Amino acid sequence: MKSVNQIAAGLLAASMASFLPLAHAAPTLVVNGGSPIEILTPPGFSYSAGAGGTTGDLAVTTTGFVFCANIGAGENMPVVLRPQRSRWTLPSGNDGLLAYSGGRLAINESAETSLACAVRDEAGKLRSPYSGHGDFLFTDSWEDAYSPARQLANLVNWIPVRDFSWLEPEWSMVPTDSCTWDNVENVARHGEDTLCAAATGVRPIAGGSQNHPDYGDRAPTMWTKTTSNNFIYLARIDTRFGQPSGTPNSHFQSVPRPAEGADTPSSVDVAIRDAYDSDYLMAAGTYCFLRKLPTVLDDNVCTGPDVQYSASLGGPSGLVNDRVPLSVSFNPAASLFVAVVRQKRTSGGSSPSSCQPNAAIAVIPDPAVARQFAGDEFIGDDVVFGFRNEDSFDWMGCIP
Repeated sequence: MKSVNQIAAGLLAASMASFLPLAHAAPTLVVNGGSPIEILTPPGFSYSAGAGGTTGDLAVTTTGFVFCANIGAGENMPVVLRPQRSRWTLPSGNDGLLAYSGGRLAINESAETSLACAVRDEAGKLRSPYSGHGDFLFTDSWEDAYSPARQLANLVNWIPVRDFSWLEPEWSMVPTDSCTWDNVENVARHGEDTLCAAATGVRPIAGGSQNHPDYGDRAPTMWTKTTSNNFIYLARIDTRFGQPSGTPNSHFQSVPRPAEGADTPSSVDVAIRDAYDSDYLMAAGTYCFLRKLPTVLDDNVCTGPDVQYSASLGGPSGLVNDRVPLSVSFNPAASLFVAVVRQKRTSGGSSPSSCQPNAAIAVIPDPAVARQFAGDEFIGDDVVFGFRNEDSFDWMGCIP
């Protein structure tokens, strides 16, 4: 394995090269062998080594969105990965082993660490909703990977029922529970029998739905609300470790919060991270876990009897940094709603255009468990975005 000094030397040379005019295709970032995301040049990426060359800091500006977390155990690499994007504050991660060749910046291509990242392009799209952990991706054969219907379908691990069309989707027909299915009318595209994680949009039931009002109707984006001081966004989180059990929407119990520790063969953590437009929003605010969908989304959403857990948004970045702990015998599946009440910037910022998102929430499972057990193979539902116009999903069309 290369020493940290060798890595630092290589990255310094690479970062200098990334600022030069490129004759080939745009450089890309690839984490853990996942989907590539285009690096924006300029500014490209830069690497700085700590004292003695034993630590490092890699800042990478991408055209899209990169959400990172450290979960579980793995080889420790003293390099911090800091994804950057214009206007946005994104979660960072540690434990990166770096390599750069032919315009491809690869993180952890040959090492297993606790670092994992979810990526989306500048319009929230992804070429395939399947990860590289299993062989299901070989069945993904649609010709137009970026068509609007394809991208909406990529948000949902579900085989549509008869007469359903992604060209004009009726979202009340789409299952709300992403990790437990009834196998009668609602059948998964991929069963995800080992590890499932999803962050999805939901709305209060408007009428005519067969779903329970505690869970609402499925939606392609987060439920959001703008008040005089805050921007509020809410997503549903579903997680499961092991074979599916129970009925849909049956796993809204109190989420246990044991002491931090390395995952074992019978337990796993799923990280919850958010990101936000920091030209419009501030780091200050609160977030909470909820047992049921609130009837109203407002500044007081994180108070009341249905709150399982609440906390202030901590640190200078003010990002949600939490997890759902799962165990095969004690807590094999959990569902919850996560709400974030984030203060709006009062000066020095600007509002995004109507088709640009304001915030996102991602779930990121332990990368070692995902690799070893072909878990979380359906990744299309791992990230959900929120907009000021809560019913808008036009940004997939307004950005090529």
